[in-house]
Amino acid sequence: MKKILFIIFLICSNFTSAQIENFTFDKQQVTWSKVFESTKTKEKIKNEIENRNNLKIISVTDSLIVGEFSNLVMNYKKAGFSYMGSPIILNETNKFNGSFKIEFRENRYRATIWNLSSKGMNTTLYSGGIGFGSEMSTSLEILLLKNNREEFRKNFYKVNGVILDTTFIDLMDFTVETTKNDKW
Repeated sequence: MKKILFIIFLICSNFTSAQIENFTFDKQQVTWSKVFESTKTKEKIKNEIENRNNLKIISVTDSLIVGEFSNLVMNYKKAGFSYMGSPIILNETNKFNGSFKIEFRENRYRATIWNLSSKGMNTTLYSGGIGFGSEMSTSLEILLLKNNREEFRKNFYKVNGVILDTTFIDLMDFTVETTKNDKW
């Protein structure tokens, strides 16, 4: 029985550390970065970026694509959470903007996201027929760092980190081949 509990503990600790490894912070700025194995060329990935509505390329060099994304909705469902089980700031009513870069090496690329922010998500609480509204704005730093902005929040990877990681992987994963289905 002790061996089984120990194995479960090891599996859980590996899962949580895997989520935190994609997030780093330096000088009070949080970045997300992940390496993807891919045989696609930079040109193919550039074309895929241009075909997405929420991605915009700012500059391209020999081994780098820099751009911005907008209207990104966090995918809490794919991360394994329900609407009520995820923070209100990370549900589908809030849209995020930010910056990304993709660095290329042979058969792989590294995607990095920073400068994530949302502006003005309106929330309203109704009580006794009267609505009280407020605007909620956030950034990656507010979501993941403690108030002193010198370290990650304790257990941020349990909900916020998992939702953000899942959404960012979906956004930056160009390894999946898209097939055109003309039969409808």
